[in-house]
Amino acid sequence: MLLMRIFGVVLFLIGLWQFYATWKYHHFLTTKGTDNAFSPLALYYGFALGVVAFLLGLGLMISPQWMYGLIQ
Repeated sequence: MLLMRIFGVVLFLIGLWQFYATWKYHHFLTTKGTDNAFSPLALYYGFALGVVAFLLGLGLMISPQWMYGLIQ
């Protein structure tokens, strides 16, 4: 049970870091720009990864019992 909460905290922090990295990349794109055609795709998928990690970490921190149902 404690291990699931620790994983939750780690995933929560990874999600927060991903939001920060996405925000910094968005700021870079709006100020300097780039010729890369895949930049918007990287921005959207980075944000989506942050949302998934954030919500999964939050769920594991609050109620880790639901994860046991997925494992067994």
